[in-house]
Amino acid sequence: MTERLDLADPYLARFDADVVAERTLGGRPAVVLSRTAFYPEGGGQPADHGAIGGVRVVDVQRVGEEILHALEGPAPRGRVVGEVDWPRRFDHMQQHHGQHLLSAAFERALGARTVSFHLGVETCTIDLDVPLDRLRPAALADVEREANSHVWRDLPVTVAELSPEELARLPLRKEPTKGTRVVTVEGVDHSPCGGTHPRRTGEVGAIAVLGAQKWGAGARVEFACGGRVVALLHRDAARLAEAAAALRCAPAEAPAAAARLAAEALQRRKDLDRLAVAAAATEAERLALREGALAEELAPPAGADAAGYLRAVAQALAGRGRTALLAARGEGRALLCFARPKGPGPDLGALLRQAVALLGGKGGGAPELAQGGGPELEKLGEALALARSLLE
Repeated sequence: MTERLDLADPYLARFDADVVAERTLGGRPAVVLSRTAFYPEGGGQPADHGAIGGVRVVDVQRVGEEILHALEGPAPRGRVVGEVDWPRRFDHMQQHHGQHLLSAAFERALGARTVSFHLGVETCTIDLDVPLDRLRPAALADVEREANSHVWRDLPVTVAELSPEELARLPLRKEPTKGTRVVTVEGVDHSPCGGTHPRRTGEVGAIAVLGAQKWGAGARVEFACGGRVVALLHRDAARLAEAAAALRCAPAEAPAAAARLAAEALQRRKDLDRLAVAAAATEAERLALREGALAEELAPPAGADAAGYLRAVAQALAGRGRTALLAARGEGRALLCFARPKGPGPDLGALLRQAVALLGGKGGGAPELAQGGGPELEKLGEALALARSLLE
């Protein structure tokens, strides 16, 4: 059984130990040590990284009763020095303990229980057992404020293995599932946990709730703690600066400038749509002068929605009593639209499905109107010819 140094002292980043066994983990060499300060993945917290005997540790997992340290190179032997990647460990301590404080605040303020926790590369998430509509922005802000108040009070954090009698006397936030190790912030939270935690809440630094979304029957909350809050602040500031430069304004003016640009783009889109409708009517009048069924490849106006333009022309022709088999190229796709007057006649939906298969795509519709497309642009003429032959 490997002695767990990380449970006794989460600040221990360098230690010596004996290699007692060699294994493989995920196709990599792995070692079992007589004792270890490396945290094995579990409870939503990723594994520690670092080095053993100068060989990089890329994963740590508990397999049965053994803790396996997966290595990037050949396994060392004998007496070795282990070095835990301290910045990674401390980041995980900040995120994990921040989650405890945040989960306690959600439960106290909203009666929302945490059902799972994930510590990601940039942000973290907790899944709550309440619907999303309970997590309005004001409610999230209140929970964030309470959690940060516990951080900034710099309260002591204690970790202890407790007896069943001691556990029974505590207002545990959740029932223990593995072991009797409890992380306590007196007056704030008592939670069974096997992860690494700081000695004081102040080391979490800050907790930022980034948003919430529906997740199953409940909701998922995204957050970040400590150094990650600073990193995200710098990242978002850089993105805002880039957006402001593109908009040719100061960063503080970027939201208003973006809204103005969006409104202008929407107006241009509406103007373009009106022009496309007028162009579709003109095109339909031109085509209606021809005799017999119409099978044509059209060139939509520049910037227009090609599929929408094709549909408008086809419907206009059907309104004039004509059957139209129309094609166009738009957004890198070959497009088809077939239309005819309502009433008895060929099933254009079935006809289109056969033609669009040549384009490597799909489509369908009613007997009077059908539309679809596919990526095989070079076969557009062939598909149109097939449709015309089937119609005739």
